[in-house]
Amino acid sequence: MRKRNIALPLVVAVPAVAVLMSSCAPAAKNVAHSNLAVRCTETLSGQDVTNGGVSGTGRCTITGMLHDSGPATDYRTQNGEEALIRRVVAGAKGTIIFVIKIPLASGNREPWTIKSGTRTYAKLHGRGYQVVDNYTGTPATFVLKGTVSHV
Repeated sequence: MRKRNIALPLVVAVPAVAVLMSSCAPAAKNVAHSNLAVRCTETLSGQDVTNGGVSGTGRCTITGMLHDSGPATDYRTQNGEEALIRRVVAGAKGTIIFVIKIPLASGNREPWTIKSGTRTYAKLHGRGYQVVDNYTGTPATFVLKGTVSHV
C-alpha cells in the first residue's frame, strides 16, 4: 500500500483557526459613547483666583445621556498662560468633577475631561469642549459639550 499526502487548502484552514482563536479570546467591552451637554449659571467671586480657590458657585443642568442638575462650584488654578477649572457638579444621582483647560493667551478651544465621579457616575468617562464661556456675564454662563461613556 502506498502512502498518500493529503494537503488541506489554506482557504479551509484559516477560517477554522480564526473561529478557534476568537472563541478563546476574552470578550471585548462594548463601550458606547453618548452625547452630553452641561449648562451652568454661576456667580463668580469677583477676584482673579489663581491658587485653586473657589472662583464661582452656581447651578448646572446635565442633559443628553445623563439627566441631572444641582449645585456647582468652580475651583481655579493658573499656571502661566493656562487656567485650570475644576468644576464640581453635585447632582441628585452623584457628583461629577470636570477639569477644563483654558489657554489664556491663544484663545483656542477649551477642552474638558471628567476627572472622577461618585455613585451613578463612578465609572463615567468623558471629554469635549467648553463651547460657551461667558465669564463676563451677570450671571456668568458656561456650556460643556462632548461625549461620555460608562466603563
